[in-house]
Amino acid sequence: MPVSQEMTGYADREYSDGVYREYIAARDLKYLTFRRRVSKIESRTSGRQLLDIGCSCGYFIDVALDHGFDAGGIEFSSVAIAAASDQARPRIIHGDVNTLQGMQKASFDVVTAFDVVEHTLDPLKFLAELRGLLKSGGLLVVTTPDTGHFLRLLMGKRWPMLQPFQHTCLFSAKSLRLAVESAGFANVEITPSKKVLTPEYLAGQIKAYNPWIARVYNSVSRILPKRLLNLPVAVNIGEMMAFARSRDEA
Repeated sequence: MPVSQEMTGYADREYSDGVYREYIAARDLKYLTFRRRVSKIESRTSGRQLLDIGCSCGYFIDVALDHGFDAGGIEFSSVAIAAASDQARPRIIHGDVNTLQGMQKASFDVVTAFDVVEHTLDPLKFLAELRGLLKSGGLLVVTTPDTGHFLRLLMGKRWPMLQPFQHTCLFSAKSLRLAVESAGFANVEITPSKKVLTPEYLAGQIKAYNPWIARVYNSVSRILPKRLLNLPVAVNIGEMMAFARSRDEA
């Protein structure tokens, strides 16, 4: 298993020169994805205090602020924080999951962790620490890869979610539900998670893992209109979303 310093160094390099750099450049697509997610959150809570764990460049913070949330975040990559907007950057704490232990308890209505739990070395401890940050009845929202998704079976060892220096644990829908419940949450709801992508962006994300798909895409893309290659579409690429409520300890 990689140690946290290795994971931080890897993330900084990827934000500077690798696939995460494309995340920074795809700001408008991320905003579209997060607008869909914040609407789902608004339908499940009236609380306004929100903390986004692993917030990257703060794009979800931007969207949450636009929707009236008092939003902030935690991010371990200084390169990602540097790319945040002027309104989001002051609201981001530079730190890793260990930072959670020093935060004020039971102070948030909503805690989000998008594509984060699969990066942790102790996911049950991580989820329990998130519960400690929530007010009683507060809302947890988590997204993570789904090992039960058909793409894992179809792609086998080339499934893009198999990333040794990033994804230290992976869940099925059943195991995610058990983990969230074990961490002290109730009313767990698990749904497919969609992201807004263009065919061009998606091809760039998977080419390192599936070069044959990239070759097919390159051939087909030559005869398709450019507007279709850059058309934003909400798709499930093998991930799930869990909503859950914090419950008081007995």
